[in-house]
Amino acid sequence: MRVLVVEDDLIVTEAISRSLSENHYAVDTAEDGAIGWECVESTTYDLILIDVGLPKLDGITLCQRIRDRGCGTPILLMTAKDDTTYRIRGLDSGADDYLAKPFDLEELQARVRALLRRGTVAASPVLTVGKLRLDPRSCQVTCAEKLLPLTPKEYSLLELFLRHPARVFSCGDIIEHLWTFDDPPQEESVKSHIKGLRQKLKAGGAANWIENVYGLGYRLREGIEANPEQSMQTYDDRLAQLWKQYRGLMEERFAVLQQAAHTYPLSIELRAAAASAAHKLAGVLGMFDRDEGTQIARQLEKQFEEQAELSAEEVRSLVRRLGDILNLSTPVETGANSLNLPEMRNSESEVLYTDRDARQSLRSWTVLAVDDDPIILATLKQLLQPWGMCLTGIDDPLQFWTALTTINPDLLILDVEMPHMNGVALCQAIRANPTWQSLPIVFLTAHQDTATVQQIFAAGADDYVVKPIVGQELLSRLTQRLERLRLLQTLSTKDSITGLANQFYSSQAIEAQLHNHQITDLAILYIPTLRQINIQQGHLIGNQILKQTGHCLQSHFSNNETLGYWGNGEFIIASSQTTRAMFQQQLSEVVAMLQRQQLETPNLIYYFAVVNYPTDGLTLRSLYQTASLCLEGSIHE
Repeated sequence: MRVLVVEDDLIVTEAISRSLSENHYAVDTAEDGAIGWECVESTTYDLILIDVGLPKLDGITLCQRIRDRGCGTPILLMTAKDDTTYRIRGLDSGADDYLAKPFDLEELQARVRALLRRGTVAASPVLTVGKLRLDPRSCQVTCAEKLLPLTPKEYSLLELFLRHPARVFSCGDIIEHLWTFDDPPQEESVKSHIKGLRQKLKAGGAANWIENVYGLGYRLREGIEANPEQSMQTYDDRLAQLWKQYRGLMEERFAVLQQAAHTYPLSIELRAAAASAAHKLAGVLGMFDRDEGTQIARQLEKQFEEQAELSAEEVRSLVRRLGDILNLSTPVETGANSLNLPEMRNSESEVLYTDRDARQSLRSWTVLAVDDDPIILATLKQLLQPWGMCLTGIDDPLQFWTALTTINPDLLILDVEMPHMNGVALCQAIRANPTWQSLPIVFLTAHQDTATVQQIFAAGADDYVVKPIVGQELLSRLTQRLERLRLLQTLSTKDSITGLANQFYSSQAIEAQLHNHQITDLAILYIPTLRQINIQQGHLIGNQILKQTGHCLQSHFSNNETLGYWGNGEFIIASSQTTRAMFQQQLSEVVAMLQRQQLETPNLIYYFAVVNYPTDGLTLRSLYQTASLCLEGSIHE
């Protein structure tokens, strides 16, 4: 984990840095608030420690500026002034915790561990995935209860993966998280540490748990050794198999070009078939490391489409060069009357690539691809599946609307030129449909001209990738779109001020839990004076109160409770694994802490009411009504 310490006292800085470094944290330091701000702007940190009394830019102002930037990194404020006013100002500025000097370094370590736990999957201090167990307090790692002797960097790598399971980290990401500005390593050094960690995990019984995601980086994935053929087979191996699988189709396309090269003058039918064959070869050859073949195929496509000024011998020379690159030797007779156009295989209009088992085991995103070239579809599947994307490909656009409603994809990939339907026109139709108008759309096209690109974006596309496909570029573009979609989905389920689930999403979650008898008690925590505070002191103060309340609830309740903010100062907490007395005690402690933190806020009052399922109601609506009546009685007492 990477930590920034902003402290102007060099002795304190040295003591904190040494203590954190001994516990495997990468530590950057800044001697004033201005330098600290530059560090935050240029680097992603897992935790920031800030002294309040800093030169140039004081700690509280720095904290506010970090939060105004939208950065959610945990912040621990430090000060020698043990004054309630400073603590309140610091927490109101967006800090997550406060530590008064002089402090014990072991207490500092405990607070650091607590802050790093927030927002991670594990609710307990110990990070656990499967049989792997990492304890930040003792810095020990066990696998199936067997102690693993990791180096400091191997330990930090594993902690990074465990705190962010399923996330892919590039070498640059890993360097940014685990090394300081003073000692940035080369990528080869990162790979060496990854290799060492893999070997020790394998010795402990967790072989192949660190997965290499082609073109992007590394992620921790439990149990991938259960399918060794898939995990060990490289992308190049799969491409070689695809080349062998579709060799016959390549020969058919090449035969069309040979026929056109030896037949002059060309009929309209043969010219169109040759242009189509060259176009499809141009779209796939680059994916098989035959870039020169792509360039030749594009020259031939231009020749047959636009009747470029190439002699018959020049066309034949290009076709011969293409045949050498393809390593194909289809014998072709010369003479217009002796040749027949090869018929397209039925499968080329009937291909439907799906993998429902992969969707169940790897389901993260579903992608629908529409392209009339089955080689493109097969390659896309091989490229995207290891990344956790389940691809369905159709090469007949007439099947599109049926496939769209059946699959309900997270992202759509379209080709520009297809039989029966133009991809640009299809994109326009999707954008005009209220159900699908927000679906992310990425085009694959062999065209790079400005007019085509303008048409694509005018139709409503989000992005485009030029054929032949470069795996790393395609993955990067798709993951950017899907991560943005994930962010929008998160924003649609969470309240932006409190960070808790919004009314719609939390209601659905609670109703589902009630249906399964997973809830024992329901509470409403209410701020009746919120509207008055907003009027008298402004919404900025009111929003700070809501934000602090949300943070406090998240820190006091575990994953066993469902938390939500329903607006107008009303918080909902649904409990499943505590007694009513313990639940009420927790709420009393939360209210006491909130009121201590907001001592200088006049008229701030909290009330709460707890009701029991099924005694006080069988539905969320009835429980809410009962709790509301209890609140009204408490307020008017």
